[in-house]
Amino acid sequence: MNAPVPCNQPTTTSEEAACFANDLNTADKEMNRLYAQARTVLDPGEKNDLLQAQRAWLKYRDLTCTAEFNLYGGGTGGPVTKYACLAALTHERVATLKTTYGWRLEK
Repeated sequence: MNAPVPCNQPTTTSEEAACFANDLNTADKEMNRLYAQARTVLDPGEKNDLLQAQRAWLKYRDLTCTAEFNLYGGGTGGPVTKYACLAALTHERVATLKTTYGWRLEK
C-alpha cells in the first residue's frame, strides 16, 4: 500500500480506512459516469467490447485488492490497504477510460 492518503492527516486506522473508502466512492462514481457516457457514442459491437473489458477489469481490481488485503491476515492494516488499493486502481481506470474514449466523446 503506497497510495497517498487523500485526507488531511487521519489519526486512527479507522479514519484512514474511511478516508480511502470515501475516495473510492468518488472515483467509482466518476468511473461509472465515464463508462455510461462512453456507451452513448459507441456502436453495438464497441459497446460489447467495452462491457467485456469493464467486467474483466472489475474482476482484476477486486481480486488484486483482495490479495493485498489477505497479506495482512485479518489485521487492522487490511481494510486500509484494501480501500487504498481499490481507490488507486479505480483512479487508474478513470484515466484509462478518458484516454481510450475521450476523443470519441469530444466529437
